[in-house]
Amino acid sequence: MRHRRTRRINIRSRHTPLRLTSMMDILTVLLLFLLKSFVVEGEVITPVAGVDLPESTSKTTPQSAVVVAIFEDNIMMDSELIARVSDEVAQDDLLIAALAERLTAARERTLALAERRGEDMDLFEGKVAIQGDRDIRFEILQRVMYTCNVSGYEDISLAVVGTSS
Repeated sequence: MRHRRTRRINIRSRHTPLRLTSMMDILTVLLLFLLKSFVVEGEVITPVAGVDLPESTSKTTPQSAVVVAIFEDNIMMDSELIARVSDEVAQDDLLIAALAERLTAARERTLALAERRGEDMDLFEGKVAIQGDRDIRFEILQRVMYTCNVSGYEDISLAVVGTSS
């Protein structure tokens, strides 16, 4: 009887080697995912769903900026609807009031953050990237650009899809 009990204890006390194969597979997949999503230069700007950006052969890489999207009947900022194009066309004023409010608020947040960090507040760059559907009317693009300029965002760029040529 005692012999059986000793045998069980010996079986449990043996150390099994750790198998690293499955952990290496997981780490390899994770490494490949991180390498694939890594961007070496420029800022990646993801177009808003529904926006068909125009093509360009420019080699300039995009910079980090506030993104304003114009498509169909929508004017959006930070994936949030700001105004309707049809409502703004009916207005006589070039300024889009709702967009101006949001841009001013974003500018004030950036300046407040710079002040907390102890940075020079005169270095506000005022960069904005406009994602405009290729079929938008120039009148709307002009109003959005005017509103950005009045709100302190003077460095305006248009988001495009790069073509290889």
